[in-house]
Amino acid sequence: MTALIYIDPQAIHPVIDGVWHRGRFTAIPKPGQGIRMLCGATGTAAFEPLERRRDDGAPKTCFDCEAIYMREHGIPVPPNHPSLQPRPVARRAGRH
Repeated sequence: MTALIYIDPQAIHPVIDGVWHRGRFTAIPKPGQGIRMLCGATGTAAFEPLERRRDDGAPKTCFDCEAIYMREHGIPVPPNHPSLQPRPVARRAGRH
């Protein structure tokens, strides 16, 4: 007998380099499939058991994905939200 496990694609939060993101998933990505996050970051889908999630420390929130998600769902983004704060500009090597 088959035991079905139902997964809500909207509950998928991919983690890239220790940062969890949100995407517009309508289906569960297949392993190896390229996926794009709300913030524009891309990665290749892979799956691990939940207990491995914190092996490299607790994932941090992608504040850009969070703000986009909030706007798309009619949730006000607070004016002090980290995604709205100025970001340091990376300096190019060799320029002083």
